[in-house]
Amino acid sequence: MRYLHCAFGYLLLVAGARARHSKLFTSQPAFADYPFPTISIECTELGPSGTYLDKDHTSEGAGLIPALSWPSPADDTVEYLLISEDPDAPIPESVTHGIYYRIPRDKTGVQHPDFRIKKKSWEPYMLRGGFKYGKNRQDSVYVPPSAFFGQGPHRYFFELVALNDSIETDNMSVLATRGEVHREIIGKVAGWGEWVGVFESP
Repeated sequence: MRYLHCAFGYLLLVAGARARHSKLFTSQPAFADYPFPTISIECTELGPSGTYLDKDHTSEGAGLIPALSWPSPADDTVEYLLISEDPDAPIPESVTHGIYYRIPRDKTGVQHPDFRIKKKSWEPYMLRGGFKYGKNRQDSVYVPPSAFFGQGPHRYFFELVALNDSIETDNMSVLATRGEVHREIIGKVAGWGEWVGVFESP
């Protein structure tokens, strides 16, 4: 019965994928010139995109952010942006689980320690990885996946965006919102990639 439920949930997920995709950050106007991924994102600790998340990467365990890696930057990349979101929640907008910006161009991946708060930083909302975090639904660094029973599997997108110019933080709130970040990257997107983890309430 468990396998039947999983299979049915997966079919519903696939059937609604196209409609839900329009809710993603990378479907917004800033990405008009880049409608498809151009950067390969890997998560060696969990597997290929579409892999089910283990307990430690959900709210039922340690709540870790998947460790991600990507190739060396293109010549026109100045910095990166990373956003984690769930477009499968039954609400009009995609749920933002985490948003991270001003990621240095020399980074070719992020690990769990990168997302710890840098306590002695003169700049607020700075993380140990050398970048800042923005506003999610709990005003925290990261909201781990916590799918609700009966909704089937949810997809958790981790989208890396390469920018050819820096984000102007003077034009954003101290705890930057998703909308503010999108506004500031218009005309600056140089490519993007995604890795997707899947979670279903046990």
